[in-house]
Amino acid sequence: MNRRTFMTAAGTDVTAEQCKTLATRRSLFKGIAGAGLLWTAGRPAWGRDQSALPVPPGQREREIPRMKITKVEPILTGGDVFVRIETDAGIVGYGDATNSFIPYSAEGMLKDVIPYLIGEDPERIEYLWQVCFRRRFYRGGPSTGTALAGIDQALWDIKGKAYGVPVYQLLGGLARTKVRVYGHVSGNTAEEAARQAKQRVAKGITAIRFRAFHSYDAQDLHDHKLAVRQQIEYLAAIREAVGDDIDLILECHGRYDPQWAIQLAEQAKPYRPFLIEDPIRHENPEALAQVRAHTEIPLAIGERYHNKWDCRETVVKQYVNYLRPDVSHCGGISEMKKIAALAETYYIDLIPHNNAGPLGSAATLHAALAIPNVTMIEAPWVNGDSEGDVVKPYPTVEKGFALPLEGPGLGVTFDEEMAKAKPFRRPGLQPRLNAPDGSVRDF
Repeated sequence: MNRRTFMTAAGTDVTAEQCKTLATRRSLFKGIAGAGLLWTAGRPAWGRDQSALPVPPGQREREIPRMKITKVEPILTGGDVFVRIETDAGIVGYGDATNSFIPYSAEGMLKDVIPYLIGEDPERIEYLWQVCFRRRFYRGGPSTGTALAGIDQALWDIKGKAYGVPVYQLLGGLARTKVRVYGHVSGNTAEEAARQAKQRVAKGITAIRFRAFHSYDAQDLHDHKLAVRQQIEYLAAIREAVGDDIDLILECHGRYDPQWAIQLAEQAKPYRPFLIEDPIRHENPEALAQVRAHTEIPLAIGERYHNKWDCRETVVKQYVNYLRPDVSHCGGISEMKKIAALAETYYIDLIPHNNAGPLGSAATLHAALAIPNVTMIEAPWVNGDSEGDVVKPYPTVEKGFALPLEGPGLGVTFDEEMAKAKPFRRPGLQPRLNAPDGSVRDF
């Protein structure tokens, strides 16, 4: 059977059937291009009215919608420090810069970097992160990490609102459709902690974190031997109360010296904890190698790491199985993504720390939904019937998993009138812990 052939502009012979296919493809591409034009036309008016940004030589000039940051302010209300960023488009973004241990330091750092933000394009999130970090000769630490986190979250909130999509969509979309959560229990006795654990399980929570020595905190006392004994007492009682299918996270709050963390891990082994969190202090990550060498129980650390550089040694030396950055302390969503990418190269998962209200919890959830190597997130709101006040809502939890927030930006509402009417509550002092001999111990 003879097939008719045609000559293309490039001088190549094609069959009639191939011509038909090419025509179909052209129609498809026209449809795609048309959809793109419709999308561009649907962008907010602020985008179409402003001048184009410069483009590299040789490229056709095209209009790129721009906004400008007109105002940035810290909002101290209740026990929280928030960041409010306003644009000339009328879009306002909010971020959580709460660090209950250093609220005034975080506020001061925010005030130091605000001048670098005014007049800038809020969509240039990575550029502004670098500006706020690198324009400061002295940088790093909890104040920088917390202030940057609030700014970064607010910028992502603005961008999501501008495009009308949840932040996780701008981060690459859903790496998972839901995120496993863990709750907390406390109590001055093992029996009280076990009772609370059963309540969490009854609500569908499948992972529980706890620490003991609350009763000793009330006495401003930390004795390593007594603390190890009490941790094991709590662990045994909670395991008996909830059974074998619930994962238990043994929190040490960075209180132990390595030899005592090793003893704790050895005695904990029969009760099968999911992991031991912050077994030792964080200043010298190399000391974790001692603990790592003496236990097969997974280890986790990272809530007091404030950027990717703080995490580097722990990840590269593989001291832990899980890394625990806090999206409101580590530089924000942008930096958490980078920390996760570093950890992923060593097959280390994240279990993000989170002791925030609805705003910080929303930012944590958006990041966790888009990051591939996340095992679960901390969800303090599941411990009671919290609804939030200034910021709403908390993420919905079903059968132990947090579901995506579907509104634009971070998907929460911020009541500015309530925030401004609610006085800031100065944080109380932490326990002044001493050893039995009167020397200082860590909280």
